[in-house]
Amino acid sequence: MKFDVVVIGSGSAGGVLAARLSEDSRRRVLLLEAGPDTLTFAGPSTLWGFTSVDGGFLPRGKIIGGCSATNAAIALRGTIADYGAWGPGWTFQEVLPYFLKTEKDLDFGTESSHSNTGPVTIRRTASANLTELSRAFIETVVSLGHKQIDDHNRPGAVGVGPAPMNELGGIHQSTAVTYLAEARTRRNLTIRCHALVENLLIARGQIAGVRLADEVIEADAVILCAGAYGSPSILLRSGIGPAEDLAALGIVSVADLPVGRGLQDHALVPINLSVLDGLMQARFETILSFASSASELPDLQLFVGGPPNAGPVAPPPGTFIVGAALMKPQSRGRLWLRSADPAESPNIDLGLLSDPADPPRLLEAVLELYRIIETEPFASLIVRPPPAADLLASVGTYHHPTGTCAMGEVVDSRCAVKGIDGLWVVDASVMPEIPAANTNIPTMMMAERVLPWLLETL
Repeated sequence: MKFDVVVIGSGSAGGVLAARLSEDSRRRVLLLEAGPDTLTFAGPSTLWGFTSVDGGFLPRGKIIGGCSATNAAIALRGTIADYGAWGPGWTFQEVLPYFLKTEKDLDFGTESSHSNTGPVTIRRTASANLTELSRAFIETVVSLGHKQIDDHNRPGAVGVGPAPMNELGGIHQSTAVTYLAEARTRRNLTIRCHALVENLLIARGQIAGVRLADEVIEADAVILCAGAYGSPSILLRSGIGPAEDLAALGIVSVADLPVGRGLQDHALVPINLSVLDGLMQARFETILSFASSASELPDLQLFVGGPPNAGPVAPPPGTFIVGAALMKPQSRGRLWLRSADPAESPNIDLGLLSDPADPPRLLEAVLELYRIIETEPFASLIVRPPPAADLLASVGTYHHPTGTCAMGEVVDSRCAVKGIDGLWVVDASVMPEIPAANTNIPTMMMAERVLPWLLETL
Protein backbone atom coordinates (compact mmCIF):
# COMPACT_ATOMS: atom_id res chain seq x y z
CA MET A 1 0.00 0.00 0.00
CA LYS A 2 1.23 3.48 -0.83
CA PHE A 3 0.86 6.21 1.78
CA ASP A 4 0.43 9.93 1.30
CA VAL A 5 2.72 10.64 4.27
CA VAL A 6 5.09 8.52 6.34
CA VAL A 7 6.12 9.95 9.71
CA ILE A 8 9.24 8.32 11.17
CA GLY A 9 9.35 8.48 14.97
CA SER A 10 6.43 8.85 17.37
CA GLY A 11 8.00 11.20 19.91
CA SER A 12 7.56 14.86 20.80
CA ALA A 13 7.15 15.91 17.15
CA GLY A 14 6.18 12.72 15.33
CA GLY A 15 3.23 11.94 17.56
CA VAL A 16 1.91 15.47 17.07
CA LEU A 17 2.26 15.41 13.28
CA ALA A 18 0.79 11.93 12.80
CA ALA A 19 -2.25 12.99 14.81
CA ARG A 20 -2.69 16.35 13.10
CA LEU A 21 -2.10 15.11 9.55
CA SER A 22 -4.59 12.27 9.98
CA GLU A 23 -7.36 14.70 10.95
CA ASP A 24 -8.12 14.81 7.21
CA SER A 25 -9.68 11.39 6.60
CA ARG A 26 -8.64 11.51 2.93
CA ARG A 27 -4.94 11.54 3.83
CA ARG A 28 -3.33 8.13 4.37
CA VAL A 29 -0.74 8.46 7.13
CA LEU A 30 1.74 5.86 8.35
CA LEU A 31 3.53 6.37 11.67
CA LEU A 32 6.66 4.25 12.11
CA GLU A 33 8.11 3.63 15.58
CA ALA A 34 11.16 1.46 16.28
CA GLY A 35 10.03 0.62 19.81
CA PRO A 36 7.01 -1.18 21.26
CA ASP A 37 3.42 0.04 21.34
CA THR A 38 3.16 0.28 25.11
CA LEU A 39 2.58 3.04 27.64
CA THR A 40 4.78 1.29 30.19
CA PHE A 41 8.41 2.39 30.34
CA ALA A 42 10.44 -0.80 30.76
CA GLY A 43 14.01 0.43 31.17
CA PRO A 44 16.67 -0.59 28.62
CA SER A 45 14.21 -2.44 26.39
CA THR A 46 12.43 0.85 25.70
CA LEU A 47 15.60 2.91 25.19
CA TRP A 48 18.05 3.27 22.33
CA GLY A 49 21.53 2.13 23.35
CA PHE A 50 23.38 5.24 22.23
CA THR A 51 26.72 6.09 23.85
CA SER A 52 29.08 9.01 23.38
CA VAL A 53 32.64 8.56 22.12
CA ASP A 54 33.86 8.94 25.71
CA GLY A 55 31.57 6.13 26.90
CA GLY A 56 28.70 8.14 28.36
CA PHE A 57 25.21 6.63 28.20
CA LEU A 58 22.80 8.65 26.04
CA PRO A 59 19.29 7.27 26.68
CA ARG A 60 16.59 8.14 24.14
CA GLY A 61 13.05 6.81 24.15
CA LYS A 62 12.41 3.75 21.95
CA ILE A 63 8.69 3.43 22.65
CA ILE A 64 5.42 4.88 21.40
CA GLY A 65 5.70 8.53 22.44
CA GLY A 66 9.50 8.52 22.17
CA CYS A 67 11.37 10.70 24.64
CA SER A 68 8.12 12.42 25.63
CA ALA A 69 7.29 9.14 27.40
CA THR A 70 10.66 8.64 29.12
CA ASN A 71 11.96 12.10 30.06
CA ALA A 72 11.65 14.06 33.32
CA ALA A 73 8.37 15.70 32.14
CA ILE A 74 9.65 19.26 32.61
CA ALA A 75 7.47 21.54 30.50
CA LEU A 76 9.54 24.68 29.89
CA ARG A 77 9.28 26.89 26.80
CA GLY A 78 12.50 28.89 26.96
CA THR A 79 12.98 32.64 26.67
CA ILE A 80 11.63 35.18 24.20
CA ALA A 81 15.14 35.59 22.76
CA ASP A 82 15.63 31.86 22.14
CA TYR A 83 13.64 31.79 18.91
CA GLY A 84 14.55 35.07 17.23
CA ALA A 85 17.60 33.66 15.44
CA TRP A 86 15.91 30.55 14.07
CA GLY A 87 14.72 32.10 10.83
CA PRO A 88 11.58 33.56 9.21
CA GLY A 89 8.42 32.56 11.03
CA TRP A 90 10.15 31.60 14.29
CA THR A 91 10.13 34.69 16.51
CA PHE A 92 8.58 34.14 19.94
CA GLN A 93 5.54 36.17 18.93
CA GLU A 94 5.08 33.88 15.92
CA VAL A 95 5.56 30.61 17.82
CA LEU A 96 3.52 31.51 20.94
CA PRO A 97 0.19 30.51 19.30
CA TYR A 98 1.66 27.06 18.65
CA PHE A 99 2.82 26.68 22.24
CA LEU A 100 -0.79 27.47 23.15
CA LYS A 101 -2.09 24.80 20.75
CA THR A 102 -0.17 22.12 22.65
CA GLU A 103 -1.06 22.96 26.23
CA LYS A 104 -3.82 22.56 28.75
CA ASP A 105 -2.36 24.56 31.63
CA LEU A 106 -4.23 23.76 34.82
CA ASP A 107 -2.79 26.74 36.72
CA PHE A 108 -2.64 29.66 34.28
CA GLY A 109 -4.73 28.46 31.35
CA THR A 110 -6.94 31.55 31.27
CA GLU A 111 -4.01 33.97 30.91
CA SER A 112 -3.24 35.37 27.45
CA SER A 113 0.16 33.68 27.38
CA HIS A 114 -1.35 30.28 28.17
CA SER A 115 -4.13 27.95 27.05
CA ASN A 116 -6.48 25.49 28.72
CA THR A 117 -7.73 23.79 25.54
CA GLY A 118 -4.71 21.87 24.20
CA PRO A 119 -4.06 18.14 24.54
CA VAL A 120 -1.02 18.24 26.86
CA THR A 121 -1.82 18.81 30.53
CA ILE A 122 0.69 21.04 32.33
CA ARG A 123 0.62 21.68 36.06
CA ARG A 124 2.86 22.82 38.91
CA THR A 125 3.05 21.51 42.45
CA ALA A 126 1.03 23.86 44.68
CA SER A 127 3.05 25.68 47.35
CA ALA A 128 1.27 23.79 50.13
CA ASN A 129 2.21 20.46 48.53
CA LEU A 130 5.89 21.13 47.91
CA THR A 131 8.30 18.88 49.76
CA GLU A 132 10.16 20.35 52.72
CA LEU A 133 13.34 20.27 50.63
CA SER A 134 11.70 22.24 47.81
CA ARG A 135 10.28 24.84 50.17
CA ALA A 136 13.69 25.25 51.82
CA PHE A 137 15.37 25.53 48.41
CA ILE A 138 13.04 28.34 47.36
CA GLU A 139 13.42 30.18 50.69
CA THR A 140 17.20 29.89 50.54
CA VAL A 141 17.43 31.02 46.93
CA VAL A 142 15.24 34.06 47.60
CA SER A 143 17.39 34.98 50.62
CA LEU A 144 20.39 35.00 48.29
CA GLY A 145 18.81 37.64 46.07
CA HIS A 146 16.89 35.73 43.42
CA LYS A 147 13.28 36.55 42.60
CA GLN A 148 10.48 34.13 43.44
CA ILE A 149 8.13 33.45 40.52
CA ASP A 150 5.01 31.33 40.13
CA ASP A 151 5.24 30.59 36.39
CA HIS A 152 8.49 29.88 34.54
CA ASN A 153 6.58 29.98 31.23
CA ARG A 154 5.27 33.51 31.61
CA PRO A 155 7.21 35.55 29.02
CA GLY A 156 10.13 37.32 30.70
CA ALA A 157 9.94 35.32 33.94
CA VAL A 158 13.34 34.74 35.59
CA GLY A 159 13.81 33.32 39.07
CA VAL A 160 12.90 30.42 41.32
CA GLY A 161 9.61 28.61 41.59
CA PRO A 162 7.73 25.39 40.96
CA ALA A 163 8.60 23.69 37.69
CA PRO A 164 5.86 23.30 35.07
CA MET A 165 5.41 19.58 34.44
CA ASN A 166 3.59 17.67 31.70
CA GLU A 167 2.69 14.93 34.16
CA LEU A 168 -0.63 14.13 35.79
CA GLY A 169 -1.28 11.55 38.46
CA GLY A 170 2.16 10.06 37.95
CA ILE A 171 1.60 9.61 34.20
CA HIS A 172 3.70 11.39 31.57
CA GLN A 173 1.49 13.44 29.29
CA SER A 174 3.43 12.11 26.32
CA THR A 175 2.32 12.33 22.71
CA ALA A 176 1.16 8.71 23.06
CA VAL A 177 -1.17 9.59 25.95
CA THR A 178 -2.34 12.90 24.46
CA TYR A 179 -2.19 13.46 20.69
CA LEU A 180 -2.24 9.81 19.63
CA ALA A 181 -4.82 8.52 22.12
CA GLU A 182 -7.76 9.66 19.99
CA ALA A 183 -6.00 9.70 16.62
CA ARG A 184 -5.06 6.02 16.68
CA THR A 185 -8.71 5.04 16.20
CA ARG A 186 -8.79 6.71 12.76
CA ARG A 187 -8.93 4.33 9.82
CA ASN A 188 -6.59 6.50 7.76
CA LEU A 189 -3.80 6.38 10.39
CA THR A 190 -1.64 3.26 10.56
CA ILE A 191 0.76 2.92 13.48
CA ARG A 192 3.49 0.35 13.00
CA CYS A 193 5.86 -0.37 15.88
CA HIS A 194 9.09 -2.40 16.00
CA ALA A 195 9.87 -0.81 12.62
CA LEU A 196 13.58 -0.09 12.12
CA VAL A 197 14.23 2.23 9.17
CA GLU A 198 17.18 1.26 7.02
CA ASN A 199 17.13 4.29 4.70
CA LEU A 200 14.97 6.51 2.54
CA LEU A 201 14.15 5.90 -1.10
CA ILE A 202 15.04 8.89 -3.25
CA ALA A 203 14.70 9.08 -7.04
CA ARG A 204 15.93 12.07 -9.04
CA GLY A 205 15.75 14.43 -6.07
CA GLN A 206 12.26 13.30 -5.01
CA ILE A 207 11.34 11.18 -2.01
CA ALA A 208 9.82 7.85 -3.07
CA GLY A 209 9.45 5.94 0.18
CA VAL A 210 11.11 4.21 3.11
CA ARG A 211 13.10 0.98 3.27
CA LEU A 212 12.72 -1.17 6.38
CA ALA A 213 14.75 -4.29 7.06
CA ASP A 214 12.00 -6.48 5.61
CA GLU A 215 9.87 -4.18 3.46
CA VAL A 216 9.79 -1.20 1.13
CA ILE A 217 7.04 1.35 1.75
CA GLU A 218 6.08 3.78 -1.00
CA ALA A 219 5.17 7.34 0.00
CA ASP A 220 4.56 10.73 -1.56
CA ALA A 221 6.08 12.50 1.45
CA VAL A 222 8.27 11.54 4.41
CA ILE A 223 8.68 13.48 7.65
CA LEU A 224 11.65 12.50 9.81
CA CYS A 225 10.93 12.92 13.53
CA ALA A 226 13.48 10.46 14.88
CA GLY A 227 15.32 12.91 17.11
CA ALA A 228 18.74 14.53 17.12
CA TYR A 229 20.51 11.17 16.92
CA GLY A 230 18.02 9.17 14.86
CA SER A 231 17.11 11.68 12.14
CA PRO A 232 20.68 12.48 11.03
CA SER A 233 21.56 8.78 11.09
CA ILE A 234 18.71 7.99 8.69
CA LEU A 235 19.65 10.89 6.41
CA LEU A 236 23.28 9.78 6.32
CA ARG A 237 22.36 6.19 5.49
CA SER A 238 20.22 7.61 2.68
CA GLY A 239 23.10 9.53 1.09
CA ILE A 240 22.24 12.92 2.57
CA GLY A 241 25.22 14.33 4.42
CA PRO A 242 28.91 15.22 4.02
CA ALA A 243 29.84 13.55 0.73
CA GLU A 244 33.39 12.70 1.78
CA ASP A 245 32.22 10.92 4.94
CA LEU A 246 29.59 8.97 3.01
CA ALA A 247 32.05 7.88 0.34
CA ALA A 248 34.29 6.38 3.02
CA LEU A 249 31.39 4.10 3.99
CA GLY A 250 30.45 3.23 0.42
CA ILE A 251 27.24 5.28 0.54
CA VAL A 252 26.34 7.09 -2.69
CA SER A 253 25.91 10.83 -2.11
CA VAL A 254 22.49 12.24 -2.94
CA ALA A 255 22.83 15.65 -1.28
CA ASP A 256 26.07 17.05 0.16
CA LEU A 257 24.81 18.70 3.36
CA PRO A 258 26.43 19.14 6.82
CA VAL A 259 24.22 16.56 8.53
CA GLY A 260 25.43 15.74 12.05
CA ARG A 261 27.84 18.68 12.25
CA GLY A 262 25.94 21.07 14.55
CA LEU A 263 25.23 18.91 17.62
CA GLN A 264 24.48 21.02 20.67
CA ASP A 265 23.39 19.98 24.17
CA HIS A 266 22.99 21.47 27.62
CA ALA A 267 25.94 20.73 29.93
CA LEU A 268 24.98 19.52 33.42
CA VAL A 269 26.91 19.10 36.66
CA PRO A 270 24.93 16.84 39.03
CA ILE A 271 25.70 16.63 42.75
CA ASN A 272 24.44 13.82 44.97
CA LEU A 273 23.24 14.94 48.38
CA SER A 274 21.69 13.14 51.35
CA VAL A 275 18.97 14.36 53.67
CA LEU A 276 19.55 14.28 57.42
CA ASP A 277 16.14 12.69 57.84
CA GLY A 278 16.24 9.58 55.66
CA LEU A 279 12.45 9.59 55.33
CA MET A 280 12.30 13.09 53.85
CA GLN A 281 10.97 13.19 50.28
CA ALA A 282 12.91 14.59 47.33
CA ARG A 283 11.40 15.04 43.89
CA PHE A 284 11.89 17.20 40.82
CA GLU A 285 9.52 20.12 41.32
CA THR A 286 11.54 23.36 41.65
CA ILE A 287 13.80 25.24 39.24
CA LEU A 288 15.92 28.39 39.40
CA SER A 289 16.78 30.23 36.19
CA PHE A 290 19.27 33.11 36.20
CA ALA A 291 21.87 34.86 34.08
CA SER A 292 25.61 34.41 34.26
CA SER A 293 27.85 37.47 34.50
CA ALA A 294 28.55 37.08 30.77
CA SER A 295 24.90 37.22 29.75
CA GLU A 296 21.97 39.61 30.01
CA LEU A 297 19.53 36.73 29.54
CA PRO A 298 18.99 33.64 31.71
CA ASP A 299 21.53 31.05 30.57
CA LEU A 300 21.85 28.98 33.76
CA GLN A 301 19.49 26.59 35.53
CA LEU A 302 19.64 25.00 38.99
CA PHE A 303 17.24 22.37 40.26
CA VAL A 304 16.43 20.03 43.09
CA GLY A 305 15.73 16.58 41.71
CA GLY A 306 14.69 13.21 43.00
CA PRO A 307 16.76 10.10 43.75
CA PRO A 308 19.63 9.35 41.34
CA ASN A 309 18.87 7.02 38.46
CA ALA A 310 19.25 3.46 39.69
CA GLY A 311 22.50 1.88 38.57
CA PRO A 312 23.99 -1.50 39.42
CA VAL A 313 23.89 -0.48 43.10
CA ALA A 314 20.82 1.23 44.53
CA PRO A 315 21.58 4.62 46.13
CA PRO A 316 21.27 4.88 49.92
CA PRO A 317 17.85 5.99 51.24
CA GLY A 318 17.51 9.75 51.33
CA THR A 319 19.95 10.37 48.46
CA PHE A 320 18.86 12.94 45.89
CA ILE A 321 20.31 15.06 43.11
CA VAL A 322 20.79 18.78 42.73
CA GLY A 323 22.01 20.04 39.39
CA ALA A 324 23.61 23.02 37.69
CA ALA A 325 23.13 23.37 33.94
CA LEU A 326 24.44 25.65 31.19
CA MET A 327 21.34 26.32 29.10
CA LYS A 328 22.84 28.49 26.31
CA PRO A 329 26.13 26.79 25.42
CA GLN A 330 28.37 27.88 22.57
CA SER A 331 30.02 24.46 22.27
CA ARG A 332 29.19 22.14 19.40
CA GLY A 333 29.78 18.45 18.82
CA ARG A 334 29.04 16.15 15.92
CA LEU A 335 27.50 12.82 14.93
CA TRP A 336 28.76 10.49 12.20
CA LEU A 337 28.12 6.92 11.13
CA ARG A 338 30.21 3.92 12.09
CA SER A 339 28.69 1.99 9.18
CA ALA A 340 25.61 1.88 6.95
CA ASP A 341 24.05 -0.78 9.20
CA PRO A 342 20.91 0.65 10.90
CA ALA A 343 21.47 -1.71 13.85
CA GLU A 344 24.81 -0.07 14.63
CA SER A 345 24.70 3.14 16.67
CA PRO A 346 26.43 6.24 15.29
CA ASN A 347 29.49 7.91 16.75
CA ILE A 348 28.41 10.81 18.96
CA ASP A 349 30.81 13.48 20.23
CA LEU A 350 28.83 15.91 22.38
CA GLY A 351 31.65 18.45 22.48
CA LEU A 352 30.55 19.65 25.93
CA LEU A 353 32.54 22.69 27.14
CA SER A 354 34.70 22.64 24.01
CA ASP A 355 34.10 26.36 23.46
CA PRO A 356 36.19 28.46 25.88
CA ALA A 357 33.19 30.68 26.68
CA ASP A 358 31.30 27.81 28.31
CA PRO A 359 33.34 26.54 31.31
CA PRO A 360 33.38 29.89 33.19
CA ARG A 361 29.61 30.25 32.86
CA LEU A 362 28.88 26.71 34.02
CA LEU A 363 31.31 27.22 36.90
CA GLU A 364 29.22 30.20 38.02
CA ALA A 365 26.18 27.93 38.17
CA VAL A 366 28.02 25.28 40.20
CA LEU A 367 29.37 27.88 42.64
CA GLU A 368 25.86 29.29 43.10
CA LEU A 369 24.60 25.78 43.77
CA TYR A 370 27.23 25.26 46.48
CA ARG A 371 26.30 28.64 47.97
CA ILE A 372 22.70 27.41 48.27
CA ILE A 373 23.84 24.10 49.76
CA GLU A 374 25.76 26.00 52.46
CA THR A 375 22.97 28.48 53.31
CA GLU A 376 20.04 28.07 55.71
CA PRO A 377 17.38 26.79 55.73
CA PHE A 378 18.42 24.37 52.96
CA ALA A 379 21.74 23.59 54.64
CA SER A 380 20.08 22.34 57.83
CA LEU A 381 18.20 19.59 55.96
CA ILE A 382 21.13 17.93 54.21
CA VAL A 383 24.47 16.29 54.73
CA ARG A 384 26.78 18.81 53.10
CA PRO A 385 29.49 17.30 50.92
CA PRO A 386 32.91 18.91 50.59
CA PRO A 387 33.26 20.68 47.23
CA ALA A 388 34.94 18.58 44.57
CA ALA A 389 38.55 19.42 43.78
CA ASP A 390 37.48 20.09 40.19
CA LEU A 391 33.97 21.50 40.21
CA LEU A 392 33.41 20.67 36.54
CA ALA A 393 34.88 17.16 36.64
CA SER A 394 31.47 15.47 36.68
CA VAL A 395 30.03 17.45 33.77
CA GLY A 396 27.78 15.47 31.47
CA THR A 397 24.76 15.84 29.24
CA TYR A 398 21.36 17.11 30.36
CA HIS A 399 20.02 14.86 27.57
CA HIS A 400 18.68 17.59 25.28
CA PRO A 401 20.54 17.01 21.98
CA THR A 402 19.75 19.41 19.14
CA GLY A 403 21.17 20.88 15.95
CA THR A 404 22.29 17.86 13.90
CA CYS A 405 20.00 18.78 10.95
CA ALA A 406 19.98 22.50 11.60
CA MET A 407 17.76 25.08 9.92
CA GLY A 408 19.71 27.06 7.38
CA GLU A 409 22.25 24.27 6.93
CA VAL A 410 20.36 21.02 6.29
CA VAL A 411 16.74 22.18 6.16
CA ASP A 412 15.16 25.51 5.30
CA SER A 413 13.17 27.60 7.76
CA ARG A 414 10.10 25.47 7.02
CA CYS A 415 12.05 22.28 7.85
CA ALA A 416 12.18 20.98 4.25
CA VAL A 417 15.42 19.15 3.45
CA LYS A 418 17.45 21.13 0.94
CA GLY A 419 17.58 19.61 -2.52
CA ILE A 420 15.10 16.78 -1.85
CA ASP A 421 11.42 17.27 -2.68
CA GLY A 422 8.87 15.71 -0.34
CA LEU A 423 11.24 15.27 2.62
CA TRP A 424 11.11 17.17 5.91
CA VAL A 425 12.82 16.90 9.28
CA VAL A 426 10.77 18.11 12.25
CA ASP A 427 12.30 17.49 15.67
CA ALA A 428 14.99 18.95 17.95
CA SER A 429 17.66 18.13 15.36
CA VAL A 430 16.62 21.15 13.28
CA MET A 431 16.99 23.68 16.11
CA PRO A 432 19.82 25.95 14.92
CA GLU A 433 20.40 27.21 18.48
CA ILE A 434 19.39 25.30 21.57
CA PRO A 435 16.72 27.03 23.68
CA ALA A 436 17.20 27.71 27.39
CA ALA A 437 14.66 25.01 28.18
CA ASN A 438 14.25 21.28 28.44
CA THR A 439 13.42 20.53 24.83
CA ASN A 440 10.25 18.39 24.95
CA ILE A 441 7.67 21.21 24.86
CA PRO A 442 9.62 23.33 22.31
CA THR A 443 9.74 20.27 20.04
CA MET A 444 5.98 19.75 20.32
CA MET A 445 5.55 23.43 19.49
CA MET A 446 7.75 23.01 16.41
CA ALA A 447 5.49 20.29 15.06
CA GLU A 448 2.42 22.49 15.48
CA ARG A 449 4.30 25.42 13.90
CA VAL A 450 5.40 23.47 10.82
CA LEU A 451 1.99 21.85 10.29
CA PRO A 452 0.40 24.78 8.35
CA TRP A 453 3.43 24.86 6.04
CA LEU A 454 3.18 21.11 5.46
CA LEU A 455 -0.50 21.41 4.63
CA GLU A 456 0.32 23.89 1.86
CA THR A 457 2.17 21.05 0.11
CA LEU A 458 0.62 17.76 1.21
